[in-house]
Amino acid sequence: MASSSLSRYQSKRDFSKTAEPSGVTTVAPSERRRFVIQKHAASRLHYDLRLELDGVFKSWAVTRGPSLDPKEKRLAVEVEDHPLGYGDFEGTIPEGQYGGGTVMIWDRGFWTPEGDESPEDAFKKGTLKFRLDGEKLHGSWVLVRMKRDRSGGKRTNWLLIKHRDEFARENDGDAILEEDRSVASGRTMDEIAAGKGARPKPFMLKSKKAAPANAVWNSNRAETANTAKTRASKTTTSRRAKTNSSPAEKDSADAVVMGITITKPEKILWPDAGDGHPATKLDLAHYYEAVGPWMLLHLKGRPCSIIRAPDGIGGERFFQRHAMPGTPNVFTLTKVAGDEKPYLQIDRVESLAAVAQVAGLELHPWNCQLGNPEVPGRLVFDLDPAPDVDFAAVIQGAREFRERLEALGLVSFCKTTGGKGIHVVTPLSSSKKDQLTWKDAKAFARDLCMQMAADSPNRYLATMTKKARTGRIYLDYLRNDRMATAVAPLSPRARDGAPVSMPLQWTQLRASLDPRQFTIRTAPALIAKSTAWQDYCEAERPLAPAIKQLSKAKAA
Repeated sequence: MASSSLSRYQSKRDFSKTAEPSGVTTVAPSERRRFVIQKHAASRLHYDLRLELDGVFKSWAVTRGPSLDPKEKRLAVEVEDHPLGYGDFEGTIPEGQYGGGTVMIWDRGFWTPEGDESPEDAFKKGTLKFRLDGEKLHGSWVLVRMKRDRSGGKRTNWLLIKHRDEFARENDGDAILEEDRSVASGRTMDEIAAGKGARPKPFMLKSKKAAPANAVWNSNRAETANTAKTRASKTTTSRRAKTNSSPAEKDSADAVVMGITITKPEKILWPDAGDGHPATKLDLAHYYEAVGPWMLLHLKGRPCSIIRAPDGIGGERFFQRHAMPGTPNVFTLTKVAGDEKPYLQIDRVESLAAVAQVAGLELHPWNCQLGNPEVPGRLVFDLDPAPDVDFAAVIQGAREFRERLEALGLVSFCKTTGGKGIHVVTPLSSSKKDQLTWKDAKAFARDLCMQMAADSPNRYLATMTKKARTGRIYLDYLRNDRMATAVAPLSPRARDGAPVSMPLQWTQLRASLDPRQFTIRTAPALIAKSTAWQDYCEAERPLAPAIKQLSKAKAA
């Protein structure tokens, strides 16, 4: 079926002049459907969305690019099916050829159909719902086919729309487009057009002999195949020489941690764990073993998403929330209303060793009540500073949050995020008599952030508008929704230096505090002697009285 559906694609291209994949090369099947989004500077700049289906890439030209704002409906023009090998294409299509211009692999990863219908049936009917687990885009989306082309043409037009979830960003949906480097090579469009920089790392073909950045993928046939082969060989030899000159991964026997076998234990996940030495899969497993009992209080009984990086922080990453084939039985599988697929839940310390085995670098649990995904169990306020804001200002903002919450009868705790931010966390109690809803929790969090931003507009803002963030701290309340998550206390982060989200006492928030000191190397010893968060469970308070009090303050 794939070969017949590519006839239109192949008829549009002269493969003696363009190095785009012809579709002849067979791409190995994957357990998960893949997607790619390519930024394409043709006659008009656009983004090409490609979803793997029926052995090809179903493709749409998204004229203004994807938006994270659910209110934005982006035109997506259906184009011809593309071969799966196109998922590795980054370079320049020669002028005069169909689609001539520079192509960047802007995002890629895996997609999962949503809903009761098969994706094939959903595509035919014109409403295709799906989740993206990419390097830039995540969460739930939908493609809706329009009834007709309003301009009277023969194009098949769709609308690409972001669903409301923890990854949605109202009123700032285009900020994601500012992340403008290739996920395959790290290059800009100008560098790709010039044939400079690193070669794109293969994703579809999994080839270890990818062509140099300025050879095959530049679609310039002026050099002969032998010349390209020679240059590719030299580049590969050079890369191997560099690899051999640095600490290489060791071949070693499997290790066992908490009863879980850790394969490839010497696999490097962080090149530098903040101490000049790399951190491996085995290091991660031992870290989880050391802090697991502490973490479990905040993980147990709640669906948990995992950010996995099988090749370390410099390689592919994907976001896993559902159980997959072969999921170890140390995980609890929990059902969530509205989703047929079970979610992962970490209820045992041994589960964390299984997380390490699959290179799970980050843990993001729901903020629900223990054992009840439908009821809020805590509020999380994320203070996210602009790059030019000092950490001392973030500390001051966290303290202000604490004061405002205490005035409303709520107790709060603080932790670093693994970056320059701080999370202020408020545990909530719940009763059958006074059942709190997610809508209530999100509205309260939003109102409190809006009030704080209104009182100090030069210091804070509560809308994620990058252009307006200079010198200010973004007060993110969007983690307080039904399917929203926040990084768990003591969770590592997939960032340089192997930092962790460190629980702190309020007295530790001093101007001299450096959040970079908290890593998978240092955190176990620090948390073992810390009293931070020790009264967390006793601090649970009902939210209803605070909602009433805040409403009165707004009305006054």
